[in-house]
Amino acid sequence: MVSTQEFEKALAALEKALTEPKTDITRDASIQRFEFCVELAWKTAKKKLGTAATAPRVVIREMASQLLIKDPEKWFEFLDARNMSSHTYKEDIAEKVYQAAVSFLPHAKDLLEKLRTI
Repeated sequence: MVSTQEFEKALAALEKALTEPKTDITRDASIQRFEFCVELAWKTAKKKLGTAATAPRVVIREMASQLLIKDPEKWFEFLDARNMSSHTYKEDIAEKVYQAAVSFLPHAKDLLEKLRTI
């Protein structure tokens, strides 16, 4: 049986970082935790679904087809924001990724609940 434990721990860490008063340090911590969560979200779903797909966009489409997520386009945006995170030394990009992390949290929590039932 595939566990959601690592995804759950990463999501709790992201939520904790996002609830702290926003400073450069907490923003950067939130961004890094967001990166981990995005990766664990699709990789945990991949394992739970038993799919052979290795590309995150393919797995995200399968997540949608299996009704684990409602809006694959939103998840593609999260994936793009995660990919932008390597450029967070630029303030405007860091802010965009941080806002994506804030937006991501409820979607990820919903996914986690659904993954627990498979």
